[in-house]
Amino acid sequence: MKTIDKIFIALLFLFPFILFSCKKDLSETFKDTGEQKLALSADVDSLTLDVSNPTGKAVKFSWTRGSNQGTNAGITYQFQLALAGTNFQNSFSVDLEKGTNTLEYTHEELNAILTEDISLNFDTEADLEARIIATVAVEGMEPQVSETLNLFAKTYKPIAKTLFLIGPATAGGWSADDATPMNVVAGTAGGFTWQGKLNAGELKFITTLGQFLPSYTKGDNDQQLYLRETDSQPDDKFNIPATGVYQITLNIITKVISIEAKDAPQYGQLWFVGGFTGWNFEPMENDMLDPFVFHFNAELNSSNATDEFKIATVGNSFDGDKVFLRPAVNGQGAGTNLDVVKLSGDENPEDNKWKIAPGVYKIKLDLRTMKIDIVKYNPFPVIYLVGGATSIGWDIANALPMTALSGNPYKFTWTGPLGTDELKFTCDKKTDWSGAFFLASTANKQPSGTVEPMVYSPAGSGTDYKWKISSAGTYTIELDQLQETVKITKQ
Repeated sequence: MKTIDKIFIALLFLFPFILFSCKKDLSETFKDTGEQKLALSADVDSLTLDVSNPTGKAVKFSWTRGSNQGTNAGITYQFQLALAGTNFQNSFSVDLEKGTNTLEYTHEELNAILTEDISLNFDTEADLEARIIATVAVEGMEPQVSETLNLFAKTYKPIAKTLFLIGPATAGGWSADDATPMNVVAGTAGGFTWQGKLNAGELKFITTLGQFLPSYTKGDNDQQLYLRETDSQPDDKFNIPATGVYQITLNIITKVISIEAKDAPQYGQLWFVGGFTGWNFEPMENDMLDPFVFHFNAELNSSNATDEFKIATVGNSFDGDKVFLRPAVNGQGAGTNLDVVKLSGDENPEDNKWKIAPGVYKIKLDLRTMKIDIVKYNPFPVIYLVGGATSIGWDIANALPMTALSGNPYKFTWTGPLGTDELKFTCDKKTDWSGAFFLASTANKQPSGTVEPMVYSPAGSGTDYKWKISSAGTYTIELDQLQETVKITKQ
């Protein structure tokens, strides 16, 4: 009897573990079949789409895997979005590859879907429905459809992607076909800028070449824009008081404008174009310290023994009335302090161009003196760190060498400790400090952690701007002496 009692007690003790083991085995078997109910979710359920943040995330959809009914077959998905109550008629849909379980849209992307694919009006509030459909790659198996997900959204009216100056103050006058293009301000929605010569007279802005509407005219004052969409609306213009060089900066979202007379070059942007670029327009870099100076540093390749180039003042146009910067004599070769002339194609039927051998060049153009240097670049074999932020301080004779990247004599890297002090780069370790340096663009420049321009200071010249390290630690520095850029990143 005692033996039976002991067995009974032992069984009672083991029973929960037996149940747990069975449950675990059953759970794992269920999981292995791939069974999972299809369900769609979103990280927001209400959103007002933002014209000022076109590339920012508006919404992220996520969904569970669904079931392949234990077949081990792949599952593909279709996302659908429609107006609520339409049973997904006239819906927007997108097919997605297997393994995908998220879908993200920016404000600009979702606004385009709602206004173009689903045909919502601009500045309209709407209730929406979304669902996900899962299809297993097995013939005859019915697709799975998630429950409907409800959303609310408000659209916006898209803004123009281009903007042009028009009026007697501009070179094209009132010709909508010859309006002057503005440049987009990178990273600023609705931002445009332009710098150049204006005549005394009126101007306004159009959004499309050849069309006078819509346009942006003068608002309540000289700092405000007004969007004019019909001929019946006010058509006040901005007035340029005197001929000169001006910089125009504006934003068509905030409708704020600045027109500023400048002691500045006639051209705020220039492009290198020729046989070396396949006649594509490559932007030149404006000097960090002098707006009249432009640089183009590049390896110029050609299958010819020599090839040619000129410098454009207007991007992507070879029209005869467009001005190019050219040599005074056609076929001028490389050299320093060479004369530059401004001539359009109509004014210069010979189409003067520089002609040089392929190679690595640093080209410097000065619009103040109308001179150009076209010089083959011989890289420094080593670039060095020096400054109070380094372990050697200002002992330039022992400046810290950077390491050249294999196969690229222009790029260097360095990783090591930096303290809280100043830093610059010496190219030759001259102990009398009369050598060449790469310097910061401003005094006490804080490293951005991204690629930023440097200022090349030849022997014994230049403003002595340095980087200021504000947080001690281990840093990685990547330097490009050809493009004159640096990236200083704290690890």
